Amino acid sequence: MADFLEDVGVGYYRSLDPPKNFAVKVKLWRVTTASYLPEFKIGSQQNVNEQEGVEVAGDALEMANLGRGNQDSETEEFVFYWQQKMFSKMEMELYEDLNNCLGPLEQKYHAEIMKLRKKDGRPNKRLFSYVDSDSYVNVDEESRSLTTSPLEVPTYLAQNMSSVRRRNIGSKTERRKLPGGFAPHVNPVVTYETKTSKTAAHVVNIPYKTMHVMADLGPDAKTTINQEDEYVLFSVKIDAYGQIFVKPDFNGDNPPYRLETCNELREVYEYTVEHCSLQMTSDQREQEFKSFNELYNRHALYLASQVGSGFDPEPEPGILRMNIFGEIVSAKGFEYDGLYVHFFLDLPTKWRPADDPVLSGVTQTCVTKLEGEDYIAHFSYPFDFSLVYQEDEDSADDFIHWPTLFIEVLSLDSWERFRTEGYSYLTIPSKAGSYTFEVDTWRPVGNGPIPEMRRFFIGGSPELEDPTYPQIPAMADEKVLSKYFFRTAASGSVTVRFHIMQQCQSFVEVTKKPRRTRTILDRLGGMKALDSLSQVLDAFQRAKRRMLDAKEGLPSVK
Repeated sequence: MADFLEDVGVGYYRSLDPPKNFAVKVKLWRVTTASYLPEFKIGSQQNVNEQEGVEVAGDALEMANLGRGNQDSETEEFVFYWQQKMFSKMEMELYEDLNNCLGPLEQKYHAEIMKLRKKDGRPNKRLFSYVDSDSYVNVDEESRSLTTSPLEVPTYLAQNMSSVRRRNIGSKTERRKLPGGFAPHVNPVVTYETKTSKTAAHVVNIPYKTMHVMADLGPDAKTTINQEDEYVLFSVKIDAYGQIFVKPDFNGDNPPYRLETCNELREVYEYTVEHCSLQMTSDQREQEFKSFNELYNRHALYLASQVGSGFDPEPEPGILRMNIFGEIVSAKGFEYDGLYVHFFLDLPTKWRPADDPVLSGVTQTCVTKLEGEDYIAHFSYPFDFSLVYQEDEDSADDFIHWPTLFIEVLSLDSWERFRTEGYSYLTIPSKAGSYTFEVDTWRPVGNGPIPEMRRFFIGGSPELEDPTYPQIPAMADEKVLSKYFFRTAASGSVTVRFHIMQQCQSFVEVTKKPRRTRTILDRLGGMKALDSLSQVLDAFQRAKRRMLDAKEGLPSVK
């Protein structure tokens, strides 16, 4: 264990060792006038008998023999192991009567007490313990004040909750998942609400186990047993993640703790708390180190098997990788309800899919909602494409054609009637980044009123045989394409969002070389050709302005 906070009355520690190895030695003595004289100081701390593998809540007599120290009428010393149950005088008389033992835990205590009666009796005198399975609650700790005001009064809820025992809810199967038998994650949803489920849901579920070392400081001559004479000397909490909270902290070099009884004698006691867990030997430490190394190596092999060997962090020269993470956000302005969108990605030459060859998708059918002046259908349908562009040596100077996303909007009503609502297309941006586009659509219109009547009454409408017709049809071989007699009608719009990532070896080469080379990076999106075209247009505009200026200075001819 390693201390990681300053001593503020409560000790905070962290340990990866099993909590059953935790041990603490408590020494209690009564303060008298003679105890302050040097010649009357009694005894010294004894070495603790070593023991390995102490069972939790085992035989109380065997555990007591390990923890018993030098004791007299004024001093008592005992070693408590984690969750070791030592009975008080009141518990001995309570659980001795079998009629008071209703549950299995009380019956177990009854059996252990009967064994102690047959032996030498209770090995402890004043010191005893409450473990996590007991119903004891430190009310003074749970109902402590939140402010320093003397006028603060606890609320009704705080008073009732202070006496409720905190429990770790969960099955035994769930508790085996974490060391020490904890279950910090529980399912708070109940199908049928009962009184028990309400009580459990309103109690704070704290994933730790507690243990209290107590002292019975009642007068020796007193025959009646009073629970008010029990005082908490030491409390320890250990959670599922190896955090240990001890209150009060171990004494170390500090003076002993002191407490005064509340009975009529007003006696004063002092006690010390010492951590005495068994330390690991060099062989055990080496074995644990080897076990951790083996565990980490297995976990590393598992992660490597999940990642696989097909991941290539850097593409080859002359190859551009592009990942498109898109979303069909919404559609608005269409004539009918029940909209869905069919989309697909068209790849020009030199482009190919990296992994999945399927480059299309269909959204869910969505009912429109009136927002402002438009009826909007919110799809929020995600899609992703992974593409690869590879240039040829013979066509290194050609213009790069970027993929095109074609969109077709359709509607479906309650009578299972389909209608074509609109077509459109969108060219994928040539630069990496995030983009949001609102694409206007159109739909074909037939000749005469019959197609519109069919669309209204029985469904069905004119549709395109080639879905790439909105741009340049894939089957068009002619150099000139005329769409003059094609009748269309404007429809709604579709909002599309893109997140584009690009990976190319030329990106790294540009940062290394001071002079830019003629690589694929120079031609992304046809930047070189666009620059040349813009230069020609600028020169034409300048020549046009000079001609207009020269024309203004000439005399007009009538």
